[in-house]
Amino acid sequence: MKAVPVSTSVAVDGQLRLKREGAGLQWNIADESALEAALRLTDGNGRVTVLTMGPAKLAEPLSELLARGAGRAVLITDRLMAGADTHATARALAAAAEKLGAFDALFCGCKAIDGETGQVPGELAAALGLPCVSNVESIREQGEKLILSRRLEAGVQTLEAAEPLIVSFAAYSYPLRLAGILGMRRARKTPVEILTAADLGLTPEECG
Repeated sequence: MKAVPVSTSVAVDGQLRLKREGAGLQWNIADESALEAALRLTDGNGRVTVLTMGPAKLAEPLSELLARGAGRAVLITDRLMAGADTHATARALAAAAEKLGAFDALFCGCKAIDGETGQVPGELAAALGLPCVSNVESIREQGEKLILSRRLEAGVQTLEAAEPLIVSFAAYSYPLRLAGILGMRRARKTPVEILTAADLGLTPEECG
């Protein structure tokens, strides 16, 4: 999950660079789709972990995602990582994924509205040595395989893939559900876990 500036509060400087200081934050729409897809796919038969990287103030928004159905929330936060590029971000996410234990798949948004690079999913897959299916609009299980449909310039491609893998989702493909009463109660009892660069075994040179 990536937190991005609220679109109605975005400002730019004299060089047309995004001014992040003081801007409100929201979850990236494509990442919300990834979370909802994971929640639907597990449907009570597994645990969804939400992972983000950013300032300590993201702990509260992460807790809200626990109320929406996630079973675990993890925040990577360290001053060494401020301003990290996509390669460093992918490296940190990969290190966290390996530290948190075995997983079936990693779901993420295809790109963030504040950068539009779309590089992190592929770089994350490369760091972990896993295949990546991008720009997915729908996903379902069929036996031990996943059936995915993704948007291409010439139309829609449907393919099957085996776990583990990385899947990046198109924005608005799966609108994220609202929090329920039971989810809110669970969120109050589930602390957000914090990871630093040292926890991930990353040097200062690997964080920037």
